[in-house]
Amino acid sequence: MNVVLEENITVSEFLDIIESVGFKTYNEEQVKKALENTMYMVKAIVNNKVVGIGRVVGDYSIVCCLSDICVRPEYQGNGIGLKIVNRLKEMIEENVKVGEKIQIELTPVAGKESFYQKAGFKYKPDVITGMYLWIKK
Repeated sequence: MNVVLEENITVSEFLDIIESVGFKTYNEEQVKKALENTMYMVKAIVNNKVVGIGRVVGDYSIVCCLSDICVRPEYQGNGIGLKIVNRLKEMIEENVKVGEKIQIELTPVAGKESFYQKAGFKYKPDVITGMYLWIKK
């Protein structure tokens, strides 16, 4: 399977992909603002169809977070998600200067921890646990 990675995501592509995996959806204005404030983004294309996305959000210096790593269900299991994550990690690493370090954080969907371990992430639930809070109006 020939996968092409591009470093941009449109609002409609974002919404289409996150909805395909059952993630909570957002309005277009929220997504537009989120994409404008994204450090790095990647979309995966197979046969001219966007099949996956991933983003990095953060402060460009000390900490960043992988977000919205999604691959359409019918394309999962083909290494596309790993290609997205690895490209995002490369983009982060390319911008870390000698003598600096940056922490990449993520909150994986339950059961997906082993996927991220394949990409080099550490999973130590006895040391660090993830938490979240949704604020909705």
